[in-house]
Amino acid sequence: MPELSETEMRILSVLEELEYENVPAMMNTVMQPAGDVGELAEMQWALENLVQRDYAIMTMDLDSSGKFRRLSKDESMEVIADLRSGLRFNGDRTLWIDTRRKGPPFGLAFPFIVSTHSGRVKGREILEERGYQWWRAEK
Repeated sequence: MPELSETEMRILSVLEELEYENVPAMMNTVMQPAGDVGELAEMQWALENLVQRDYAIMTMDLDSSGKFRRLSKDESMEVIADLRSGLRFNGDRTLWIDTRRKGPPFGLAFPFIVSTHSGRVKGREILEERGYQWWRAEK
């Protein structure tokens, strides 16, 4: 199996700690957002690879008990392919936002990335090797 990309490793390390995160928040965490269209393409590519490896799955809503309703691989790939329709860069705030999130009151910012058991195991390995948010420059 090919090595994980830097972006994939960053995503898995965040998911190991949180287990899930919405896509715009993940982009703002694992990247230094500048609004370049390449950032969105990189996130889509990384998420597709993580779903294919069974390290992550996508979700778009909650079930009746309030838990994430995990999508299938195929459904996850459709959600990932459609990210461009809802994500925009807010230049004033220098971060990615999901334009589908309306409010107030604001609900959850879907879609979410949810780690699988094997994704959390891999994320733990990455954190043990590299440390917490190794990609952030020390200030």
